[in-house]
Amino acid sequence: MASFMMLFGWGWKLTSSKQDIEMLKYEEKDFIKEKLKKIPNSPGVYMMKDRHGGTLYIGKSKNLKSRVRTYFSKGEKPDKIVRMVHNLKDISFIVTDTHLEAQLLECALIKKLKPIYNVQFKNHQNYFYIDIGHDIRKKPLLISFIRTDSNSYGPYRGKGMIYHILKQMENIYPIKRVGEDFDFDFSIFPQKMKEQDFKENKLSLIEILSSEKGNTEFIEKTKEKMMDASTLSRFETAKAYRDIINGISYLYYNNLKAGYKYLDKPTVFGEKIEKGIKVFYIVSGVIILKRVYENIKDDDVKKFIEEGKALTKIRGESKDEKRSLDFRRIVSLELQDNEGKIIFL
Repeated sequence: MASFMMLFGWGWKLTSSKQDIEMLKYEEKDFIKEKLKKIPNSPGVYMMKDRHGGTLYIGKSKNLKSRVRTYFSKGEKPDKIVRMVHNLKDISFIVTDTHLEAQLLECALIKKLKPIYNVQFKNHQNYFYIDIGHDIRKKPLLISFIRTDSNSYGPYRGKGMIYHILKQMENIYPIKRVGEDFDFDFSIFPQKMKEQDFKENKLSLIEILSSEKGNTEFIEKTKEKMMDASTLSRFETAKAYRDIINGISYLYYNNLKAGYKYLDKPTVFGEKIEKGIKVFYIVSGVIILKRVYENIKDDDVKKFIEEGKALTKIRGESKDEKRSLDFRRIVSLELQDNEGKIIFL
């Protein structure tokens, strides 16, 4: 990877208001303008630093020049940005060949440095799992911070959203399989289940969360009930069904559809860059091997894959599911954007 570090620095006076900060920006406008001219129109990562050398914020962009300029452009800024710029002393840049590398590097640096103004990626230790309960005295779906057994799904981010989804599901228990269909009804107050109901509900939840077929059939059945409720002018019930559909779809996307669990298999793809094509061998969201080819041939791809396999065996598998989730998500979403990419494996 062709990369380089560019360090810029300037001193900011301590001010106490937006007006003072805007005035300071105006006074040093020409100075900043000269500095910003040197920023390349390249993908990469930028790091905002304070007077003590601490990292305030880490960001990434497909175009560093364009992104960094926005912090010093005219117009209203969120208070968070105003405060950060107020405390800014230096900016450092790492240029990457591709946007994927910039995203993965940003994620790794945030996890390591934990900048005060970053929110995403910082606290992966707080990610959690959804467990299917085995005890009728407890809820059918539970939150756990460790993977407990084969009926533990995740890890997931966004605890508030997940809690809301699990709460909504309580209004349609028990969910039972009846032939090729699911059977359930919405109740304003959660219904107390008997032992047999709890067991059948548990089996249904396992199928909904672990099977693409079961997940799809459950969502289709819920859509039918939503339309029926709407036809009968039971709009609150229809809204509740809609929210359940959105919630289960969210779990499905983050657990199944996005293919995070399938990223354990090697992914090999190339992305066009100025020098030719850059090829990546990725496992579990981690770049195991990367190389630039001016003109790539079939034999080059075969040799590259064999080398990647060998390096994977040496490296071993990542044991930290929570930490790797963010990297896997970045790679998964990036592979959905096929522009300028060639998938080899």
